[in-house]
Order: sequence, then structure tokens, then C-alpha cells
Amino acid sequence: MLNEKRNLLDKNALLKIRRNRKIGTINEKKKRLALILSVFLSLLLMAAVYLLSSDSKIYRITVEGNSYLKENDIITLSGLTKEDRFLLTIPSVIEKRIEKDPLIEDCDVGLLNGRLVRITVKEKKIIGYLLDQGESVLLLETDERIPIEKERLYLISKVPIIEGFSNEDLILLEKNFATCDEAIINEISEIHNYTPLKYQYVELVMRDGNFIFTSPYGLNLLNRYFDIESSYIREDHRCYYFEDISGNAYTSACPWEPREEKPKDTTEENTDLEEDDGE
Repeated sequence: MLNEKRNLLDKNALLKIRRNRKIGTINEKKKRLALILSVFLSLLLMAAVYLLSSDSKIYRITVEGNSYLKENDIITLSGLTKEDRFLLTIPSVIEKRIEKDPLIEDCDVGLLNGRLVRITVKEKKIIGYLLDQGESVLLLETDERIPIEKERLYLISKVPIIEGFSNEDLILLEKNFATCDEAIINEISEIHNYTPLKYQYVELVMRDGNFIFTSPYGLNLLNRYFDIESSYIREDHRCYYFEDISGNAYTSACPWEPREEKPKDTTEENTDLEEDDGE
């Protein structure tokens, strides 16, 4: 009987110990939870204070690599403003927005120190623009035709107007202009089909006042235009003729002027040009 009472007391004591331990564990978990919540709420409060402050906003947005589109146009494409939070800016999302534009080939967005956002774009090469049923349309080297929006009519002052060519000729122009540097294309103000000349029917009106006559296959000589132009005396003639087969270039009277019996002797200059090609 005495042993049974002892066993009962031992069991009660053991249960009490277990109960106390359980209560202690629950209290410990509550303390840990309270600590975690307090830390989380503190961080949340600090983040809220930071995000509501002006120090969290984008300080500056810069654009690089654009030749045709204005900086403001590209920033508009990005959807960013200086009211946006710098730390919440996701570069990949911004890049996809900008690359949706038909004139943008590639885009890279970087977040720099000082809350600076740098947008670097690569634009597609524009050959010129056409007038199609009264609408201005950009002609790209990739055979794309992009209607010019009213907000972007400023583009026509940066690229040459193209007139008088059939669709087949336009394809030839696109193909051969692809080898020309963008800088020299921007030096052309007008591209016409000059029908009086059978083989050199592509007339290029340069922004410096000179004229170039060639075939679509002679457009690759444009990259050497400044070297060719500087080898002649400006007062002689304003018209240059590029021969696609020989690769020679010479200056002579313009088609609307009395032609000389023979073009100016350019044997030495042409020889130099051919030697340059060989190099």
C-alpha cells in the first residue's frame, strides 16, 4: 500500500515536471516569435520610412548609344521617372519595354552608385524615309518599313529622303547600304532615281552640297567618300561618279551641265584608291 502511494506521488511529480517543461517551451517559443515579429516590424518600418523619403527615388536617368531617337523618347519607353524608387527598379523589365520599339535592336539597363539609372541602346540602321500615300515611312536595312509617328517627325531631318525607286531597286539599296557606315548615311540629304543616267542612276545629294552618281552596287564606295572628296579641288566640279565594277571614282561635270569629252585625269588618284583596297 505504501509502495503504491509512493509510485502515485512519483507519477504526479513527473507529470508536473513535464507540464512545467512544456509551459516553459511554449513561453520560449512565444518570446522567439515576439522577437522575430519585433525585428520584422522594425525592418518594415525602416523600409517604409526610406521608401517614403526622397533619398529612395531615382536621382538621374541617362541614355547612351542613341543616334536617331531623342533621349526623352527612350526614357518614355522605359516607363521610368524620377519619382520611381531606385531599389525597386528591375533592369530586365525596363530592357524588355524599350526593346519592344521597332527602332531598338538591343538595350542594356544598369543601376549605378548614386541612384543613377543608365540606359544603353543600339538602334537599327535607318537607310532613309519614303513618302507612301502621303505618309512618311522609315526604310531600315532589315527591309522593315516603319511609319513615322507625329511625335517622331523630327527623324526626317536626320535621314535622307528616298524618291523614285521601284520595290526591286529599294531592296538593292537596302542590301548595299548595309555595308555603309551609319555616319556616312547621315551625311546624305536626298536619294533619287536619276533616270537620265542608265547605269549610274542612283543620285545622292550630300549635305555638303556635292552630288554622287552610282549604281546600287557602287554604294560600298561611300565609306571612302571623305578620302575621295578631299583628293579633288572643290572648285572643279560638285559631281562625283562611282564605278561599281572597277571600284574607281572620279569627278566630272554634272549631268545637267555641259559634259567634258573626257573626265578629269584621275589615273593617279584611282591607282591610289585601288591600292588602298588591296591593303
